[in-house]
Amino acid sequence: MITLRRIVLAHDGSKGAARALEWTGGVARQTGAEVVVVHAYSPLEEVGKHPPPLDLAQLRDQAAARLHDEWCADLAAAKIPFETRLVEDLPVPGIVAVADEVDADLVVCGTRGRGGVKGLVLGSVATELPRASHRPVAIVPPL
Repeated sequence: MITLRRIVLAHDGSKGAARALEWTGGVARQTGAEVVVVHAYSPLEEVGKHPPPLDLAQLRDQAAARLHDEWCADLAAAKIPFETRLVEDLPVPGIVAVADEVDADLVVCGTRGRGGVKGLVLGSVATELPRASHRPVAIVPPL
């Protein structure tokens, strides 16, 4: 039997990430593991969504609240121990850094189902994360 103490979950607000959160919640419930949910955030995500002037600290706080209160609502409802981390970094290095910092036993991410040329051009966390991490990585496919 594998013991899991801490699972790092990459979340970007997509349906694929929500599916990965659901899967991770099930694993955490069975193993008693804590879940650390990571969102690689860039203030550039907010440009065009808000009128100038942009208050970057306020936007970061709003993104952190969205991650914790909205995206992780199912973990909270299931009473699964979790924490959230908003990292201002590219997704893969940010996720790997948090996984190393918390000594994760497993790293999880979902997929958006992008393949072919679109996936090659836009890149894919699900493709790069297993290459970059020296920890076990689970990729949860979309339904």
